[in-house]
Amino acid sequence: TGDKVNTRCTILGSGRRRRHTSRCAKHGEYHHLMPDLKKDPEKFRAYFHLSPELFSKLVTMVTPATEKIHTNRREPITSEERLAICLRFLATGDSFATIGFNYCAIWDVLQPEYMPEPTMDDWKSIAEGFQARWNFPNSPPSSGSKYFTSVVDANYMFRVIDVDGYGRNSDGGILSESLLGKRLRAGTLSLPEDTSLQGAEDLGPMPHVLVADEAFPLQRHIMRPYRGRHLQRKQKVYNYRLSRARRIVESTFGVLSTQWRMYRRVLGICPRKADSVVKATCVLQNYMRQNGEVERGMSVSPGTDNIRDAGLEPITQTGSNNSSREAASIREKYCDYFNSPAGEVPWQHQIL
Repeated sequence: TGDKVNTRCTILGSGRRRRHTSRCAKHGEYHHLMPDLKKDPEKFRAYFHLSPELFSKLVTMVTPATEKIHTNRREPITSEERLAICLRFLATGDSFATIGFNYCAIWDVLQPEYMPEPTMDDWKSIAEGFQARWNFPNSPPSSGSKYFTSVVDANYMFRVIDVDGYGRNSDGGILSESLLGKRLRAGTLSLPEDTSLQGAEDLGPMPHVLVADEAFPLQRHIMRPYRGRHLQRKQKVYNYRLSRARRIVESTFGVLSTQWRMYRRVLGICPRKADSVVKATCVLQNYMRQNGEVERGMSVSPGTDNIRDAGLEPITQTGSNNSSREAASIREKYCDYFNSPAGEVPWQHQIL
């Protein structure tokens, strides 16, 4: 299946004799399968990993950026066909030469509505969602793989992604080199002002933080686990609560790599195109979820410990993890909060 698509795309983009183009237009995979797929929504969804309704809506959105001018020499590939080939690649990861589709078009038309830059009110809403569902206050989780770094919300939505750190896993780490990390340090992410934790006003105002794993440094706005084998019980409670909050990240990555199986294969494309492909898949996931398309079985229920394997290679420790006294103090306050009547959850001591 993938080879047929690849061959067709190579012929159309190579400038060979027009009779090849005409033959492909009549007998190619798209023209052969599409009419039948449109008659069966389930088969359509299985083939493109997108419903016919959302596919048609997306075609309308990307057409202005992808349509080609008709010439006397050859009939251009339609925007619908270009999108079909694009989604088939994302869904399967089949190798291809060039399909003449600008993946940036998907990002450009969807990002303003389905992944806008979070405002201060958005961050507050994200934090409230995590407090309600995952019992971690003042926090959305952050995570990374060797593809990209991201921030997600409690509803499996990507809120911020940064793919510019591709290949940088040393010299300060992916996060510190990324635009996300730089804006976090500079205080330009529009994070809300420090807020006291409910029922623990004695701890003082606490900053909004990103919940991260051991690969990330401990900073004022980044909380990571305590390290070591001989931890105090209260530190183990903190680590459990942080890990539980981060579970949504692993599940979100799992949804992404299951929905778009190109993540489970070696991408035979250049880093620049890989960046565009990654951004396209993330904003497509938001597009689908906001329009009511949820992958069956792809969720984690609050209070459970079922973590779905994302299938993505995680980043390694990102350089030095020397933390400031302020960051260590903030983590200690979160630790105290999770071990207090105001911040504990009934099942945390049973888990440990």
